[in-house]
Formats: sequence, C-alpha cells, structure tokens
Amino acid sequence: MSIVNKYRVHLFLAIVALASVIGINQYHFGMWNQFISLPWLYEILDPASYPNDLLVEQYNNSPSFFLYSLKLALPYFGHNIPLLFFSIYMASLALSVYAFYRLGSEIFNSKEAGILSVVLLSFSFPVIGFVSIWDTILMERTIAYPILLFSILHLYKGRLWYAVILLGIGFNIHPLSTIYILGAGTIAHLLRDGFKREQIWLGAFLALMLSPVLILKFANASGESSLTFSETWLQVMQLRNGQHTFPSAFPPMMFFKSALVLVAFFLLLEKGNFTLKAKRFLQGFGLSIILMIIIGTIFTEVLPVKLIIQFQFYRAFLFISTLTLVLWAGMLVKNPKPIFYLLAIPILAQYAYGEWSKTFSALMLLGAAWYLIRFQGFKKWAPIGLSSAYLVLGLLAFAMRGGLSIDEGTQDKEWYALQDWFRQNTAQDALVIVPPSQPGFRVKSMRSSYGDWYDGTKAFFSEEYAEYWLDHMTKLKCTDPHNLEADYSALVSEDFLSIWELESDRHSEGYVVHFADRSVEKLPIAFANEKFVVYQLPSAQQPFFLAQNTP
Repeated sequence: MSIVNKYRVHLFLAIVALASVIGINQYHFGMWNQFISLPWLYEILDPASYPNDLLVEQYNNSPSFFLYSLKLALPYFGHNIPLLFFSIYMASLALSVYAFYRLGSEIFNSKEAGILSVVLLSFSFPVIGFVSIWDTILMERTIAYPILLFSILHLYKGRLWYAVILLGIGFNIHPLSTIYILGAGTIAHLLRDGFKREQIWLGAFLALMLSPVLILKFANASGESSLTFSETWLQVMQLRNGQHTFPSAFPPMMFFKSALVLVAFFLLLEKGNFTLKAKRFLQGFGLSIILMIIIGTIFTEVLPVKLIIQFQFYRAFLFISTLTLVLWAGMLVKNPKPIFYLLAIPILAQYAYGEWSKTFSALMLLGAAWYLIRFQGFKKWAPIGLSSAYLVLGLLAFAMRGGLSIDEGTQDKEWYALQDWFRQNTAQDALVIVPPSQPGFRVKSMRSSYGDWYDGTKAFFSEEYAEYWLDHMTKLKCTDPHNLEADYSALVSEDFLSIWELESDRHSEGYVVHFADRSVEKLPIAFANEKFVVYQLPSAQQPFFLAQNTP
C-alpha cells in the first residue's frame, strides 16, 4: 500500500492515458492526416510504390525527420507499422499527460493543481484553426506537442538551455508548431527579463539545433517563391483549405468560443496572484499569439502573402487554450475567488461541440475532480475514486465505440474490402479514379488514386501540386465541396474514358470506383460489394469505344 501511495500520481496519470486511448479520446489508425502520411511512409520504404502519383511525392515539400525516424525504428517492431504507430502514439500521449501535470504543479507549486490540470485537459476538444487541443492519431504534431509544452514550462521557469534544446527537437519534428512557440516564447522571455548577453549564445545554439530540418527543406526546395503565388494556388487554398487558415471560412461559433478563452486567459492573469515577472511572461506569450492571429488575418484575407498563409497562425491558439485550462485549474486550487468560479462558463463551454455523451462525461468528471481535490486534496480516497471513474468511462466509451483497432480506421468495412481487392488483384502501377467524397483509398490499396478531395490539403506547399489537384477535380466536375457525391454520381462513362485517355500512357491498368446504387454504362464490372462497384477501364491496346458492360 505504501508503494501505491508513493506512486499514486504516476499511476493516476497512466490510468488517464489508458482510459483516453481505449475510449474517451479513442486512438485511430489510417485516418485523416494518415491518409497521406502512410502512403508517404510506404513510398520511402519502397520507392516503387505509387508510381506517377504526384501526391505521394509531396513529402519533400513538408520537411521533417518524422517519417525517416519511423523507417529507422520499424525493424525494432518486426516491420509492423500499426504496432509502431500505436507504440509511439502511446508514448507521446503519456508524455502529454505528464506535461499537463508538470505545467500545473510547477507553475503553482501544487500537486493538486497538476492533477486538476490533467483532468481538464484529458478530454480533447476542437479549437480554432481546425485542430484539436491534442490529437487521436500519430502525426508530427502529436509528437511535438508535449515537447513544446515542456519548452514553455522551461521558458516560464527561466531554464533557457533546456527550453532551447526542446525547441530544437520540436522544430525537427514539426516546424510549424514550433515556430509559434519560438515567436511567442522569445517575446515573452524578453518582456520579462530583457536582453542579456547569454541570449547570443542561446541564439547561436538554437540556430544549430534548427539547421538539420532547414538543410532538408532547402535541399528539396522546388524553386517556388515564398511570397508571390499564382491565382490557381490561392483558389485552391480558399476552395480546399480555407478552414485551416482563412478566417472567413471559420464557423462563427468557433470565433465566439475562442473569444471566451481569451477573456478567461487575461482575467486569470489580471485577478490571479502571479508575481510581476510571471504575469509579464504569460501576458507576453498570450499577446504574441494574438499578434500572430492578427497578422494571419491581414495577410490572408486582405493582402494575401503566401508564407503567412502557409504558417496557419490561427493554429497557435491551441497553446493559449492549453495554458488557460492549466491556469484555471491552479486558481481553483490555490486562489478560489468567486471570479474564477464564474470562469467555468466560458471554459466549460469549450467541451460542447456536438459529441454530447463525451461532453456530459467531461462535465461530470470535472465536477467530481474539483470537489475531491478542493476539499480532500489528492490523498486518501481521491486517487482511487478518480482513477476508478476514468477506468469506468474509458471502458464504457470502449464498448460504445465498438472496441479498439490499432491496424484499421473507422471507415466503412466495404471501403476497406475494396482496397484489399485492389492490393491483391491489380498491377502496382494501376490508377484508380475514386469518388472525391471517399478519402484515404491509398492507405490499404497501395495503389495510386485520382480524385480524392482530401488530397488537396497538401497544396499548401506546392503550386505545382495545387494545379495538379484542381485539374483532377475540374475534370471530374467536382469543385463544390458540399455536393461532391452528387456531382460524381452524375458522371457518365465518357467522362471517365476521357480522363483515362490522358492518363493511360503512365499506368498499365485503370479502374473506376463508384457507388453500388449507380451504374456506369459501357464499362465492365471487375468487382462489387454492397456499397461499391469497380469498373475496369480499357487497356491501351483496346479501343475505348469497344468497352462493354459485363457482370
């Protein structure tokens, strides 16, 4: 029992991470960003994969050592990619939970503040910029997030060399996220401590830490300008990626909820009993991110600048959201004034975003955690009670979500069966025209696709790819994101044949995937299941007009 008491904090943090991954914020594989990053990894492992697929070649435009590190680690996991992804994700999640605890406990010198911070941040929710407070899939940002949280903590505490080392590591994993902390953290530090000679050496060491990924970027530079851009590139940004960086495309409710977070953040600083230096640091950090957002608004909506659009500054707001929850937790524990209880309204509103069972669970658990910590501290039965509550919630969510799979996503089983058929029965250089509304075809099929709307997100860093993607969408007559399925369903065999006539010299086989409740005349059926039908396009030797529809 004494061992349990000694390590009760660590056991609690482990239980929170476990409950999260199995159910509360359940882990996903082969979804969203991995629709693209997995094919990138497959191509790095086997350069013969996805021939003549420009999307797969775009990893050179997103400099990071993430994929190359996965390649090096893969043999130690028996070349089992799902196991590798799950293991690294669990390590990143555990480190994130520990970072939440350390932020609360060190800023307020209180174990209870750390525990309440963990509870508040254990339910992921969306923030402005089309991101979540933290993610349920493995990607660059998932790994960089806890590293950057620790860098913020070290900056706050004045441990600058530790902060610089962590920022260097984070930059080589996910440069974009790290840029936000480099900017905000530097300004916050200078406002608090002013300029000192040591900072010259820190800057030189930081430049050395940042150099590997910068060398990688310039070695793979496409030659495109970072300031000027084509009209086509801007059109694709607005059409496909507006939700990432153009404020005019953000939901109004997200602006309202973000404004509530800002009000809470600065009220906490104004009414809290922070030292002058701590207050200056936190104010500088928050104001710096607001400045980034203002710059991001002006130079996307009013005077578009390519580099500013690519920086996606609104995504920096997730660090303000994280700090706001940590600061609120600390004030409820150390300085429970009435004003801080009123802040429950703007802060708890963040958990309301449509997944109501999760929202209800979060509010119930947050209330119980606050009561136990406020009146008992994290001792006696509080650790057991909170740990039990997390386990119960995790298991209930696990059951409601139908279990956990670490090697397959949550798309339709028929969609995965279709991809399995392609991987087993078609040539490696086959081209498959897919419905734009059905993302992620490459993940299991290992075949090049034509028409995935999701692919357009990688136009951020390549004008050449923006033109390539928009050309595909235009030829499919699918340029309205709200009507993709209907527009694709209206296509006839001549539309698909005209596309294949342009592409057939680069691929030995061509196919069309369509919905089972539609039919495409003049094309033979190669495969079908309850939701999808595969039509085979004629070979280069077969005249296009001779294709016949056969069962």
